[in-house]
Amino acid sequence: MKAETETKKSKTGKIATLGIVAVVLAGAVAISGIADVSGGLTSKLFIFFLGAVIVLQIVPCMMLFGAMAKGVASLFHKKEKVAASGKK
Repeated sequence: MKAETETKKSKTGKIATLGIVAVVLAGAVAISGIADVSGGLTSKLFIFFLGAVIVLQIVPCMMLFGAMAKGVASLFHKKEKVAASGKK
């Protein structure tokens, strides 16, 4: 029973890590696409800075969303356990 829980936790952690890496890579690709702005160096740096801020804010956002989803899922799991134990 304990091994199943640890396996589920490791799978969940791997999925969350891959999701974060994918979001960061997608943001990096988006920033490199934005860098083709016509204009001076300062306009390119400004747009790069805004893109970097957005990408760096997505990572904690995804982590918070994952924690929230995990909390909601655990509530449903606890209700199922209580209902199953009540039937016995």
